Amino acid sequence: MDKRSFLKTLSLSPLAFLPLSSSLEHALKAADGKSALALASDEDFWDKIRGEYRLKPDYINLENGYYCFMPQPTLEKYIEKLREVNFQGSWSLRKELSDNRRKMAGLLADFIGADPDEVGITRNTTESLDLIISGYPWQAGDEAIM
Repeated sequence: MDKRSFLKTLSLSPLAFLPLSSSLEHALKAADGKSALALASDEDFWDKIRGEYRLKPDYINLENGYYCFMPQPTLEKYIEKLREVNFQGSWSLRKELSDNRRKMAGLLADFIGADPDEVGITRNTTESLDLIISGYPWQAGDEAIM
């Protein structure tokens, strides 16, 4: 897969695995088949996405490198899972975590057309970049897409 196809495939991929509200799910279905350029100027689409976030009215948060807040449906699913892990204790981490990571790697691999063994799941962007920067045998001409 070339770089351009890879980036196009991943342009909406963060949205592909979110627990979606019905309004966001409807917006994504309506956007199916639209070019990235057309979607970039579709105000209705972006209003629906913006509506999924709880935003402070006193400032615009443009900082997503340090802490990127979640859309409300994702936050609610995260809290639900956190409660379940808290209830189950170490059982959840010892018995379910590896299976859940393998399952998600399989879903991601199917989505991007890769083998599950080629997919790595990390806790955040910084960890991902650190692993690549320090652990990959770079050769002249290699590229990292961030």
